[in-house]
Amino acid sequence: MTGSRAAPPTRLPRRRALRVLAASAAVGGIAAATGRGATRRAPAAAEWRGSALGAEAKVLLLHSDPAAARTALGAAVAEIGRLEDEFSLFRPWSALSRLNRDGRLERPSLDMRRLLAEALRLGDLTGGAFDVTIQPLWLLHARHADDPPPAALAAARALVDYRGVDVGAAGVRLARPGMAVTLNGIAQGYITDRVAGLLRDAGMPDALVDVGELRGSGSGPGGLPWRVGLDHPAAPGAGLGVGLEEAAVATSAGRGGPFTADARRHHIIDPRTGGCPPADRAASVVAPSATLADALATAMTVLPPGEAAALLRRAGAARAVVSDAGVAPRWLA
Repeated sequence: MTGSRAAPPTRLPRRRALRVLAASAAVGGIAAATGRGATRRAPAAAEWRGSALGAEAKVLLLHSDPAAARTALGAAVAEIGRLEDEFSLFRPWSALSRLNRDGRLERPSLDMRRLLAEALRLGDLTGGAFDVTIQPLWLLHARHADDPPPAALAAARALVDYRGVDVGAAGVRLARPGMAVTLNGIAQGYITDRVAGLLRDAGMPDALVDVGELRGSGSGPGGLPWRVGLDHPAAPGAGLGVGLEEAAVATSAGRGGPFTADARRHHIIDPRTGGCPPADRAASVVAPSATLADALATAMTVLPPGEAAALLRRAGAARAVVSDAGVAPRWLA
């Protein structure tokens, strides 16, 4: 991540903690149980593993034509690279890096306008708990081994306000010098959705896409829905899991990107206070799109349970699970 007129960041681990269940099929063909005591030959599997926006990424396809599946995977990888050139904070030439450096971006792409417009809508929907202008606070926390000085914290907080981002077809403008945008709380979901749509349009209906968040389309091995397990720091081995039937899931947890050895300060920052929620707090959200799930999971880690449940209903997400140290995971719907 980088701030406007700021030095490039240190790469940190991705915040999500997810493991894919029933999706470890070997490339080249699998046989899987249908769940009814019978077995059948599943379509051949084709898989790509790499990275995107600083996180591990994977795309898994089930299709009867391995050559066609590999061609579709090649198109998906190209799309991931194209969108990284828009949204990455690790690429100094990206559109987002240029916006933060210059405070403006001329002739933004349709993807940039769409994603920023959705981010601003979700800022309103969450009452500011999700704010893509959090980057100055992120940089401040990342640069201080001890607690940031109160004056520096106040100065960084003054630069955080998603309503200061003006998005138009001719350009994107940041309201004040020093403001900076990070899309790491929503771009992974957006790219996941774009890749899933590209594969569907290419005739690949059975796919699991993980570009920082996960989206399941069609059927997984054995004709069953894709199954994803959720590892929350405060509830290891709790057996949390969800099926993804044309749905997506995203998880946020502070321990995914700690700034201090004890993770007291970490990459999940409340835009309204400048502080961090407890490191072991985690939220997983199941929603129709990975874009929505991604942003809501971020917001729900800084909201109390009652507000999180209300947000889930307002946003039209399916359900969520939240956990804290010493408290059993709670399912919200």
